[in-house]
Amino acid sequence: MDFYVARQAIFDKEQKVFGYELLYRSGLTNCYDGTDGTEASLSVIRNAFLYLGQRLMEAKRVFINFTRPLLLHGVAETLPPQHTVVEVLEDIQPDDQIVAACQELKNLGYTIALDDYSLANEMQNRLLDLADIIKVDTIGAGKDESCAIARKFAGTSKLLIAEGVESMEDFHLAEAAGFSLFQGYFFSKPVIVPGKDIPSFKLHDMKLLQEVSKGDLDFKALERIIKQDLSLCYTLLKYINSAYFALRDEITSVMQAIILLGETEVRRWAFLTLLTFIAADKPPEVIVHSLVRAYMCESLSTDVKLNGHEPELFLLGIFSMLDVLIGLPFEDILEDTNLAPEIKLALLGKESPYGDLYRTVTSYDRGDWEDFERLAERINLKPERMLEAYVNAIAQADRVAFTGTGAEA
Repeated sequence: MDFYVARQAIFDKEQKVFGYELLYRSGLTNCYDGTDGTEASLSVIRNAFLYLGQRLMEAKRVFINFTRPLLLHGVAETLPPQHTVVEVLEDIQPDDQIVAACQELKNLGYTIALDDYSLANEMQNRLLDLADIIKVDTIGAGKDESCAIARKFAGTSKLLIAEGVESMEDFHLAEAAGFSLFQGYFFSKPVIVPGKDIPSFKLHDMKLLQEVSKGDLDFKALERIIKQDLSLCYTLLKYINSAYFALRDEITSVMQAIILLGETEVRRWAFLTLLTFIAADKPPEVIVHSLVRAYMCESLSTDVKLNGHEPELFLLGIFSMLDVLIGLPFEDILEDTNLAPEIKLALLGKESPYGDLYRTVTSYDRGDWEDFERLAERINLKPERMLEAYVNAIAQADRVAFTGTGAEA
């Protein structure tokens, strides 16, 4: 089954996730290249929600490209209207049938978005009254037209999404132009501040992150590190005394809390807590992507003959966006850490036993299908196995991010 699906976040001005667009590929046919958009979108509807689960629909809006046949055959009506955004592709001729179909979807409560809107594409104008969202490819449109489109819809109720926002500079330019939503990987690009040092509190958090990622936990070492940080002590004791564990007596000792939690639960607490601390000034989606990559690297260890290296692979994924979280190049960050050489080399893009798997996972997470297919073939990783790992990683990462515990619902 050569079916891949990933999701790309759409952010608001506070860089909180407004919704997700599903990125899709089947074999060598990309649903965005126009070769077989109908079959591609049908596969998304049939399979993506099956694989990604109901949690995605419950948590956020989901944007899906709809072709003419899909619109005319009422395929969107199989999805919940309160969570589904119907993207009408820019090359669809809005004749009476299409307008009627979109009007019916609107009446049923679906959100309508015009994909890749441009001033020159006059045939899209017939759907403007029905559209709730206007999406603009800011790279293809360029700065002048993007600003002109933003001015055209200023003061209206329509939401404007700037696509192709790949840096914080792009984000600020689109925001200044009048866009209210932003799609792209700008959140995952580090903003480097020359001469900046790693804050001491983040160095401390990284030490604990390394400690809980070891194969065998040293509870005394954990206790020593946690006790050096009042916030960690408070967070740990609050967690162990929460309603989730429903303990009869209050726990007041760090060591007692660690022992009661046990290795699995203390790791879960530490990963979430430390990522949250380190990423306090970053979009929450950075944490989600770090966790997704960590779970994927860990779960694929057997497939690439790296059995027994799961802790290191998990840590590799967790640290994969550390340059974003800290705002320094990996070269500078890794000088101050005691990470295993194999992890450091992989993060730096150098030859490493973990390098091929790491690059394969990150390319899939970005939806860079061509790069992924090349790398997956190199390490003999089957597409269906990658999809399975991604879906499971999404479920685990979302559970951690949404519940704050990582516990099963």
